[in-house]
Amino acid sequence: MFFESKSAARNGAKWLSRHTFRWLAAARAGTLLIMLAAVAGCAQYQPLPETARLPATPAPPKQVWTLESATQFAFKHNPQLIESNTQLTLARQQAGLANVPPPMSLGFSLDHPWQQGLFNAFSLSVSQDLSYWLKQAPRKQATQARLRQAILNHRWQAWQLAAAVQQQYVTVWYQQKQLRLLQAQIQWVDQRITANAAAEQAGLITADTQALLLTNAAQWQQMAHAANLQRIKNLTQLRQLLGLPADAALHLTKPPQPVLSTRIINTSSIAQRPDVLALKAAIDEQDAQYRQALIDQFPSISLGLTRAQDTSKVQTMGVGINLVLPSFDGNRHAISVAKTSRKLAAEQYQHRLVQIRSDFAALRQKQAELQRAGRQIEANLPALRQRLNEAEQAMAQGLVNANTVDTLRQTVVNKRLALLQNNAARQRAGYALPALVGIDPAVLSSLTSSSNAAANQSPTPTEH
Repeated sequence: MFFESKSAARNGAKWLSRHTFRWLAAARAGTLLIMLAAVAGCAQYQPLPETARLPATPAPPKQVWTLESATQFAFKHNPQLIESNTQLTLARQQAGLANVPPPMSLGFSLDHPWQQGLFNAFSLSVSQDLSYWLKQAPRKQATQARLRQAILNHRWQAWQLAAAVQQQYVTVWYQQKQLRLLQAQIQWVDQRITANAAAEQAGLITADTQALLLTNAAQWQQMAHAANLQRIKNLTQLRQLLGLPADAALHLTKPPQPVLSTRIINTSSIAQRPDVLALKAAIDEQDAQYRQALIDQFPSISLGLTRAQDTSKVQTMGVGINLVLPSFDGNRHAISVAKTSRKLAAEQYQHRLVQIRSDFAALRQKQAELQRAGRQIEANLPALRQRLNEAEQAMAQGLVNANTVDTLRQTVVNKRLALLQNNAARQRAGYALPALVGIDPAVLSSLTSSSNAAANQSPTPTEH
């Protein structure tokens, strides 16, 4: 009897060992299959490209630059706008990530008894957080508003870039004209100094006349030096806006006059500016955040299903509900923060509208003053030129002193410089106006180039 019980125990142990090995082998195989399936669908690591070296600089066009071509080139190669494009792509990806539902929780456990006569016990459970769908409306509204902000901010940056390129283009072109005028004046004064040197030795003119010319030459040279330094600075800024290397040569044609009628200005709306629309989208986002904070007062709900079997082979199926209670303050602090943030966004929107109206009024006053000053210079300049011509003819006949001619010529050159500066300021103000009143500067540049095509059929390139 003792040997029979011992033999039965040995056989039971062998049976238990075989079944345990089978269960362990099956568990290992199932785990391996699950891991292989998960790894097969995973994204692979991609290394970041080399960033230590300098990025490749774009090749500038070989033909001359126009205002429109410079604007379009900046849209493709401006470093800040390229970075903004990447940020916009990131915003779109983040918006898609916000709409991904939370993963389901899956649990499985297996218990193997060591005693005979009992069965393997297991438990299988699956649960899902239902709060995602209950809070989907405000979260979706906030996500869409956040994406609209990114799109509108990117568009506003492109508008600002177009306006900056246009104004910098105008500045560089007119500064080059001013520098050529100053160089011509310096050359004329140098010729006068050379001619008067022999006359001074012969005693035909006094030393005071020659000293006055030398003083004027030094003043003109100082003005030309300052103008050239300012031109180099503005030219560097223009290259940076275009994304060009520092040694790239630019051949600029004459910028056309901006075409923006009063009717277009009156029909435009500052409320349609991208930055204003972005602030309005910020209000919508904060309002959605406020609604979500109100919903967060209530408990979060998750639903779960279970399927189990114990060692007696009693199988059960159940349903479970989990509630995540909010904090003890009833989410009052989060609600207060969201409400105040919405109020702040609305105040920023109103303040931006007031600031735009103030900037528009100031720019229109500046344009009126520049136009008045320009007309005054244009009205006085012909008379001064005529007086200079008469004085030069009288000097050739020995009727007028050379100092009088030098003074008149200096006055005419100063008036021409003032007129160039006035024209540049008027054109910069004209190109700054579209973005201010809610018109795309790039569209205005195309319309301006088309309307001035006849004047630019034979452009004279200017190398800087």
